[in-house]
Amino acid sequence: MSKPRLRISVSLQRVGASGCLLFALLASSAASPSEEIAITRVERFTDNRGWNEAGHGPTHQFVVTATVAPSGFPTLVFAEKDGARQPLTHFAQPGAPDLYVLWQRFDPAASGSWRIVAERGDAKAAPVSTPVLATPRQVPLAGNVRAAGKGAQPRLSWQLPNLAGFDIDRIRVAVLGGKRVHGRFMSTLYVSDGLPPGTKTFTIPSGILALGERYIFQVMLEDLEVGKLENRSLTYSAPYTVSRK
Repeated sequence: MSKPRLRISVSLQRVGASGCLLFALLASSAASPSEEIAITRVERFTDNRGWNEAGHGPTHQFVVTATVAPSGFPTLVFAEKDGARQPLTHFAQPGAPDLYVLWQRFDPAASGSWRIVAERGDAKAAPVSTPVLATPRQVPLAGNVRAAGKGAQPRLSWQLPNLAGFDIDRIRVAVLGGKRVHGRFMSTLYVSDGLPPGTKTFTIPSGILALGERYIFQVMLEDLEVGKLENRSLTYSAPYTVSRK
């Protein structure tokens, strides 16, 4: 066995460091089986999004999300229903690097469950079904989301719409900013804990915003079903930059 090892060593010396790296990668790829893959944290809900400068188009839609690991190429994720197959987009966020998302035009007749499947090379994940939405609805948008102050802890305020007939269980506030996902969408940097449904103000905690950076704040009115998100609206502030003075 010593002679084959000697020939390989001499060959790699001839091709140099880059050749050694290529050989190591090819040998590793040939020797290792496909990675195991798993689907977790599958959700399905409706979004009613208002106009914004965060790159998220204003629309009313169904959203399917799934955490799939390992993520990134060559992982492929799909939602299947009634013979149709839709690809989910890898939508990595600072707090959710393995997030995959499917956005669909809202249709009350399409509230049934989807089957989420994923594959990575020869490996296939055990399929997971999305929840069935009991009452898909268009939650009204909050109004006049504003940030008061110039520092790193601005105080947000907003107006609540007429929510008669809607069961809003909580309000959450998100901070969008940082590097844009796919060159377009602001990342979600922070999401508050749930606030009481009558809340109209919120102060951004310290340590979230950085001097000179540009952000957009998002107010979410959320309807839960058995503790799971079912319907929500998203209203956005104008861009906010932390003053250096």
